[in-house]
Amino acid sequence: MNQFTEAHLNSWKSDYLKLTNSNQRYKLIEDNVWSLGDRIGIICIFQEDEICYITHCNSIYKTLKNIINVNKNNELIKLILIHNLGINESRIKSSSLSKSKINKIKRIIKQFDFSIISIESNHIEKVSNAFKVVADPIYNGHTSNLNRILDELPTKN
Repeated sequence: MNQFTEAHLNSWKSDYLKLTNSNQRYKLIEDNVWSLGDRIGIICIFQEDEICYITHCNSIYKTLKNIINVNKNNELIKLILIHNLGINESRIKSSSLSKSKINKIKRIIKQFDFSIISIESNHIEKVSNAFKVVADPIYNGHTSNLNRILDELPTKN
């Protein structure tokens, strides 16, 4: 259970609500991202109605395009490879993605919707991190980070 709420965001609460409760959600497809341009902002990715990923970026278009194109250097693509396909991080770095893995990732991405907010702020990383604390996204939230720590716990001899 998440112990933090929108109230903890103080003056950023309205931005968080706009990002997460927005009626301005779009399917994560090329037709919906090409016009976004190099705007700075925060992206929220949804799977069904659950928040699965929040990030800040210098170019909303490039970040979403990297997800659609299954760029393995994109954080969300790495997290999908780890969480959904069970590939460890060192293997992701050292090998290219097979066509079947790319197709599996694309099937997952087809389920995603996204919303964005533009924030011209020197504090965008801190704001994005605070949004993650409150939302606890599936892929990059506090709970998933704690699960990763437990999963990486070595066995005792």
